[in-house]
Amino acid sequence: MTGMTSVEVEHCRELALVRGSLFELTSRFLPASQQQPMLALYALKQAVSAIPRAHVDDAVKWTKLKWWSEEFKGDPAATSRHPVLRALWLSGARAQLPASLLQRLIGDAISQIDSEPDSDEDAMFTRLAALGSTDISLELALDKAEIDSRNLEFLGAATGLFHMISSFAAGQRSETARLPLNMLAKYNVNVMELEQTPAPAELAAIIGQLTQLGQDWFSRGLSGLNLFPGPPACSHLQLRWAMEQRRLGIISKSVEKFLAKEQAHGPADAWYAWRFLRRLR
Repeated sequence: MTGMTSVEVEHCRELALVRGSLFELTSRFLPASQQQPMLALYALKQAVSAIPRAHVDDAVKWTKLKWWSEEFKGDPAATSRHPVLRALWLSGARAQLPASLLQRLIGDAISQIDSEPDSDEDAMFTRLAALGSTDISLELALDKAEIDSRNLEFLGAATGLFHMISSFAAGQRSETARLPLNMLAKYNVNVMELEQTPAPAELAAIIGQLTQLGQDWFSRGLSGLNLFPGPPACSHLQLRWAMEQRRLGIISKSVEKFLAKEQAHGPADAWYAWRFLRRLR
């Protein structure tokens, strides 16, 4: 491989390095050999996952996802491919990603179009575990690594819940419609009421409950975690889990502050990430 050109790099950076996102921080700690493959992968995930949330008709979403599905079946080295797919090929990432796993990414996006809210936490766990497992499996594939299915399920649900909670930070497009119905009933509130500004106390209570749930899922997923071929593998993925779990703890201590401020990562987060990776090595 010759590596990505400036066209692919800039396109992927625009998609993957979303302001305030965790990857914007963790990508700074990637080894040189992983920078382009990981950037291309995160750009792909962002490009596909954004389709179900777009403000367009469902028919347009279906058409876009069908186009991506067909693109995955084509010659990955063709110059006519989408810049993200060219980036996957030129970075060497495409050779590590099975076609079946890429198609799962499409299937997950389809399942999010016009889907019903989860009835309770158990239903939310099942949905998020399925979506998160695909997300994690893609990154595991880049390092040719595996984890136990139980750990994968809990970590998939935990990381999915982290992204859902993160959507409620100020300046983000909140996933209010994805909140479990039993939580809305518990606090006797509806989606429209939760979207008011400033955020009502009920939303803070719900987010507080979700952060505790996410921390519990992370603890279960990381308990007895065995990474094959060994601990050095998937250092970025392990850092991501640690940072997500840490962030949930910070949010739980001051939900009101989280809801009022745009999400950002500062020197303390960078210092934590550096120390975590040093211990991991």
